[in-house]
Amino acid sequence: MLLSDAQTITGLPKKTPLSLEEHADAIVALQRAAVTMRRKILYLGYANRIKLHYPALLSMTEIVTALYMHWLNIDPARPDWPARDRFTLSKGHGAPAVYTALWMAGFFDETHFDGFRRLHSILQGHPDRIKTPGIDTSSGSLGQAFPVACGMALGSAIDQAGYRVYSLLGDAECNEGAIWEAAMIAANLRLDRITAIVDRNHKSSYGWMTNRNEVSPLPDKWRAFNWAVFECDGHDFVSLTQALHEAEAVEGQPSVIIAHTVKGKGLPITERPDTPAHIALTPEDYRACLDYLDEVEKGLEHGSRA
Repeated sequence: MLLSDAQTITGLPKKTPLSLEEHADAIVALQRAAVTMRRKILYLGYANRIKLHYPALLSMTEIVTALYMHWLNIDPARPDWPARDRFTLSKGHGAPAVYTALWMAGFFDETHFDGFRRLHSILQGHPDRIKTPGIDTSSGSLGQAFPVACGMALGSAIDQAGYRVYSLLGDAECNEGAIWEAAMIAANLRLDRITAIVDRNHKSSYGWMTNRNEVSPLPDKWRAFNWAVFECDGHDFVSLTQALHEAEAVEGQPSVIIAHTVKGKGLPITERPDTPAHIALTPEDYRACLDYLDEVEKGLEHGSRA
């Protein structure tokens, strides 16, 4: 399912906050897009014989789907359009999910997936602004792309450009000091054109955060840094778009959305509590996952909400 214009997915203007009563068809369209994204994420790892951060990728799937398929003011025909919204992936290991969204939005051809993480490929293990159309900043080392997003928001304010900036962070990434340095500066500068989104899945690459360096209470920490805080279900498009809408209405203060998610959401094999951070799919695993997603999609065809 290649979608050359993000607006065609829902049939609604971009940045429309969704409700189940008024936008049931649009919600199902986004849910179907999320299923397509999960299939392609699986393919990227399996076809290229690579262990991927599947749990971390699947917890952010709906967030990235909502942004690229319905929210961001972007144009795949003009990746460097000056008026475009900016997005930075601060949890850079989530790159395959963003690549899938960029493909669905029409930024590049599907054939590039077969070269994932290979020499000279436009799709590397972490986002590369030089190589990949639609990527606004390179990332990888945790805690780095969020400060860049704050700088972009400052640029938007200075230039009176009007574009907004979004940055997706991992919750374990919030252990990085650079996150809080940037958060403090953004609040002091009253950067109201940035929305940070924290993928709150409660796990790091080393296991449950309660067993390591927990960041709770996360909303209170952001409030203490003078950010407007919103919380949502990170797998529900109504909840996500309502939070995005409310965050953008804030003036004179940066906003953060704590998106409550499930690590490995959407597939039984990756949702298990003991699932490791990196997984290499066997042929049997891959087939079982695809069969499961086929059943999910059939449920959507019959009008059920995932």
